[in-house]
Amino acid sequence: MDPKTVAKLEEKIEEAIAEIIVKMGLKKLPLLPARHTFHLMAKAAVTVYEAAVENCREDQGSDSDED
Repeated sequence: MDPKTVAKLEEKIEEAIAEIIVKMGLKKLPLLPARHTFHLMAKAAVTVYEAAVENCREDQGSDSDED
């Protein structure tokens, strides 16, 4: 994926994760992570998404190989 798209996706996912965790708060969660942890969580999510995209591309390539 394009690096700019990856960076934007990471940024938006990080914001979403932080918003959800802060809203849930310590009443439901055992700790509020550091900002760095939010960033790592977002990077992990984007990495999983990139793997799914790659797997989809490989599957589509396999279909055309069978013809």
